[in-house]
Amino acid sequence: MSRIRVAAPIILLSLALAANATPALAATPDDGAPNVASSSVQTDGDGGAINVRYVVYSLPEQTGRVQVTAVLTIPDRVTALSVRAPADATVLDADGLRSTGSRWQWDGRSETASLTYLLPVGMETAYGQRTAAGEQWSLVVRREVSLRARWRWQRGPNPGWNETMVVPKGHEGVAGPSAVYLGPHETSVRATNAGTIQLVVPEAATLRPARAAVLDTIAAAQRSTTVGPAHEHLLVIAVPNQLARGGYVPANGAPVMLVSADERVDTPRNVWVHEYRHTRQYFRTSREMRWLEEGSADYYAARSTLEQGRISYDRYRKRVTTDRFADADLTEPETWASPDVPYDKGGRVVAALDVRIRSATGGERTFADVLDRLVRSSEPVTLASFAETVSMVAGEDLEAFVREAVTGPAPPIPADPDGDGVSTEEERERETNPYRHPDQDVQLQSGSERLQSGAGDVESAGVSAAPGGVGDDPSVADGGGRGDTARTDAPPLALFASSLAVLVGLLTAALWRHRK
Repeated sequence: MSRIRVAAPIILLSLALAANATPALAATPDDGAPNVASSSVQTDGDGGAINVRYVVYSLPEQTGRVQVTAVLTIPDRVTALSVRAPADATVLDADGLRSTGSRWQWDGRSETASLTYLLPVGMETAYGQRTAAGEQWSLVVRREVSLRARWRWQRGPNPGWNETMVVPKGHEGVAGPSAVYLGPHETSVRATNAGTIQLVVPEAATLRPARAAVLDTIAAAQRSTTVGPAHEHLLVIAVPNQLARGGYVPANGAPVMLVSADERVDTPRNVWVHEYRHTRQYFRTSREMRWLEEGSADYYAARSTLEQGRISYDRYRKRVTTDRFADADLTEPETWASPDVPYDKGGRVVAALDVRIRSATGGERTFADVLDRLVRSSEPVTLASFAETVSMVAGEDLEAFVREAVTGPAPPIPADPDGDGVSTEEERERETNPYRHPDQDVQLQSGSERLQSGAGDVESAGVSAAPGGVGDDPSVADGGGRGDTARTDAPPLALFASSLAVLVGLLTAALWRHRK
């Protein structure tokens, strides 16, 4: 009986921890004191959050502009709320909100409120224009339409701020948490072990690769990626050809990616895979480590494309050993000679670190283990924490090596990357992977295996909207590049905390049964 009294409270405590495990957004003062927060930090979807739905309307008669109705659902424990429209917006109507000059104040009574406004569309990055609003179609990302908010709440944790984008009823288009496409299109859906990949090809776009090839390469990257949880539903929009080449992820860690319809799959710079890697990047970076986002995505795009059998090893090696910007200091973005620096030198640094870790651990660990630890951390990645993590994974002190690689000349990439004593030429003759230690006994996929993975596509035309979901990613950071991204500021602490709590409960229950 005493054992029951001891075990039961522990199990209940564990379950309570799991149920309430959410990322902390702000310190909570003593009960009864008001709490203040802003939408610069956001949470994962939660029934008690402030939810915002951006309903986007095309305006064929006003090329370059869209109309947006932001619908806010406000939980009971929020006591005050004000929002600010985007800088270039013209407010047309408000419900449950009153103007206070530059902001709109919630009336404190309505469960929902809305703000309707017009605004220009046409976001530019370092590589060109990423969005547009034309007569026949519009492509808009959330950061262009987002409100900025401040709120107070009375009790409990910060309710958080969740955003998603919506296609208006009766309109043709598709939407995800961080982007919306309005206009005629066709959709291909691939079922995977993780869920579904939805490829949207606008009528205004001419897709260069076959749809099956695009779905194949993304699905293969999904299977081989172990860092960060895979999304149950991934929305991929093939961007009309008149917009910038390359790709763009509106928010790192979010299940939406935009890739130019011109991009190929049989190149070391496989943008379809590069952007997919961004959807699995849940770690946050400091200014001096921003290069890691593009550098790691670029490296794994080349690696995945090699392992899919789409490029030769020679093309792969030429990419990861490039001398472009080899002397750039990756920690000083303002000194970069080109926006290509984090891709070229950053990718080479990641490749060198991957080889160094494999060699030090006999192939037991890789750079993916470094990324996995970074994802689990609640703190932004700094150069110091990065060097420490690399050293821990490798099992030896590599701090000096890491710092020199990042800030000084790019390190060489050994000809025997897995350190097994077998030359790359011999590995290729045996059809074994030069990056896999022989103990792992993993071979490169053949072309026939790759093609077989494309079976089972479901084709449909004119799908009106992607499966719904809450916005779980912010649009507060700039992104720009061949594989442009915006960063997320919500680390997956809830997943770690809930898993730990459940594990404690299970172990306690098992111990009680054993003693009984």
